[in-house]
Amino acid sequence: MSKSGDKAEAGDLVEIVDDGDDAAVPAGLASWRVLIVDDEREVHSATLFALKGLIVAGRPLAFLHAYSAAEARGIMGSTPDVAVVLLDVVMEKGDAGLQLVRTIRDEFGCVDTRIILRTGQPGYAPELDVIRDYDINDYKTKSELTRTRLVTSLTTAIRSYEQIRMVLESERGMDGIVRSAPSLHAQHDLKGFAKAALQQVVMLLGTPAHGVFCARREAGGETNDEPPYFVAAAWGCYAGETDRDIDAVRNPELIEMLARCRRPGGQLLESNALSLCLGEGDSRALLHVRVDRPLNDLQRRLVDVLAVSIAVGLENVVLFRQLRSYAYFEPLCHLPNRANFISQIDLRLQRGETDWTASVVDIDHFSDINAALGHQTGDQLLKAVARRLRDGLQDEVVLARVSGGTFGLLGRDGALDPEQVIALFAQPFVVDGQSLMIQPCLGLEKLSEAEGTGADVFKNANIALSRARVDRRDRWQYFTRDMQVATQQRLGLLHDLRHAAEAKRGLSLHYQPQVDIAQGLVTGAEALMRWTNDRGESVPPYRFIPVAEYSHLIIELGEWVLCSACGQLREWDRAGLDGLRMSVNVSPAQFRDPGFVDMARRCILDSGIDPARIELEVTESMALTETESVVATLHKMRQFGVSIAVDDFGSGFSSLGHLLQLPLNRLKIDRVFVSDLAAGSSGSTIAEMIVKLGKMLGLSVIAEGVETSEQLDALREMGCQEIQGFYFSPPVPAGEFAALLKKKLYR
Repeated sequence: MSKSGDKAEAGDLVEIVDDGDDAAVPAGLASWRVLIVDDEREVHSATLFALKGLIVAGRPLAFLHAYSAAEARGIMGSTPDVAVVLLDVVMEKGDAGLQLVRTIRDEFGCVDTRIILRTGQPGYAPELDVIRDYDINDYKTKSELTRTRLVTSLTTAIRSYEQIRMVLESERGMDGIVRSAPSLHAQHDLKGFAKAALQQVVMLLGTPAHGVFCARREAGGETNDEPPYFVAAAWGCYAGETDRDIDAVRNPELIEMLARCRRPGGQLLESNALSLCLGEGDSRALLHVRVDRPLNDLQRRLVDVLAVSIAVGLENVVLFRQLRSYAYFEPLCHLPNRANFISQIDLRLQRGETDWTASVVDIDHFSDINAALGHQTGDQLLKAVARRLRDGLQDEVVLARVSGGTFGLLGRDGALDPEQVIALFAQPFVVDGQSLMIQPCLGLEKLSEAEGTGADVFKNANIALSRARVDRRDRWQYFTRDMQVATQQRLGLLHDLRHAAEAKRGLSLHYQPQVDIAQGLVTGAEALMRWTNDRGESVPPYRFIPVAEYSHLIIELGEWVLCSACGQLREWDRAGLDGLRMSVNVSPAQFRDPGFVDMARRCILDSGIDPARIELEVTESMALTETESVVATLHKMRQFGVSIAVDDFGSGFSSLGHLLQLPLNRLKIDRVFVSDLAAGSSGSTIAEMIVKLGKMLGLSVIAEGVETSEQLDALREMGCQEIQGFYFSPPVPAGEFAALLKKKLYR
């Protein structure tokens, strides 16, 4: 059939109207794009007239015109979102329309576009298998296309297109959400995560957008207030608001939107904007996005799904932030911890900033404060110390808490003066209504003299701190290389001593006689530990005893000394050298050991020695600093029957009231006052006062370190009862002690 037949049939469609009616589409609404493909202009006009003012699913129609299959291919290749194609079958060729269908489906991939074939020649109607194979959605002859049927077919096609698009967009959106999840959840930095999340929302909406992602700032300081929300990421016109607290945002409309959705689960939806409150607690976030065209229901639903993924990802980010905080900050004072402090030193070393000094500041006897006043008071004291250090030092100085009662300082050489730091502790700290006077010790190292890493600098500062604890004149020390050598020697000494204690090899006891001045006879002995290492070197007590006390090895060694001394006293008894008293020194670490009393009783009872023949010597300084614990332990031992002597008496300047609290038997005059015995000397005066005090309290008095006859005469004149020292005999091995019992004290 000829094309003239097409024209004749066109008149049966509708009245012919002017093309200008296409301009009557309502403005401001998104339109359904309809492509009319026909080589007859009258058909185009008639179709426009028939569909004039038609609204489908709330949206008007926008028409595109092609007068050949080739022209239609150009339009389809360059125009997105064509909802319906009204396609003439016969144009340049008899199957031009069908070939265009294949191009639309296969070449352009427009599987959602609905295609309605129209023909004025019924003989050209395709077979059913052709309609199926070519994915044709409807077929009408022009003669049957009244206005009602045309509107019905077009409405059905558009609704079908809308449903297919929703399915396809939903699939694409879900696929995008699934694909984005790994990269989104891989973000551990809050700002990086916020930017990625905002990008995903904008990409999902598929339209130009403006948005912000707001999260809580990281908590800091001692306040319990919730950290404020801030703009972690911003997009579009809001880009200038990045990193501002939301209360400081300059856009009033945005502030209002965020404030309205700040409650958990809050959600505000407008035609072209949405505001969501995601997550809860520290993981809460506020998301606001505004687009340039109305959002459809599918877009909103997809954003809801993506919001769940974002909330989970944000929980991960907050968790990693908390883990990082735990790894690099301590929770009590909210200060950098040791690892953070060392990394700060490393950073200065890497930058070559050698005009800095690292320091560790230790609170003296902090563990005793904790034990006496409780950990809660100790915690409050640490917070008070942290505040005073922070307020008293320049802002540039790094302040850290590196262990229980120890703080780290890192500042420029001129900003970190140890005397200035110590001066900050001149005033007492008021904690829980108590006024606590504490003293610090400092160890320091200048980075200009540092060798190695930040860990090495930290170690060296601690070595200097240990030296400052021993030498308390200035209470601070800068690290020097000889300190490191001494520390290494100390560690080597500790290793050898520990090995000796385990194997009980190289350890021995020597005994120094204690002599009654009036009778001139030996009445007792003091057991003194000696050590010869595996190299055959005799290590003096002043070197290994402090190491043993510092390492608490003295507890094990002290038990060996007491048990061995009791055993030796039993051996002397069996040899007929009975009636002697045995004195044994007890260190502070032994007294702090909760098992000391039971251990001492066991050693004495196992030996079969009368407890009254055993005398425990404690230093006056120990009795002064640890009164409560010492008094309790001494009373238990006195009740058991042993005697108690105060060694080095006079060096601590005990008060009379303090002495009356202690269950004592004997005072031992410190060798410093004995060595200074001469007419008119201060040592003579103090020694005489001690003798008189002993008589007044009913205590025996013994002087140690007696080396000359002049000293002996002075002590005899004062009324001192006993002496020990080189004048009579140095400490000797047990086998040589029997001979001393025959020796008599002359003059």
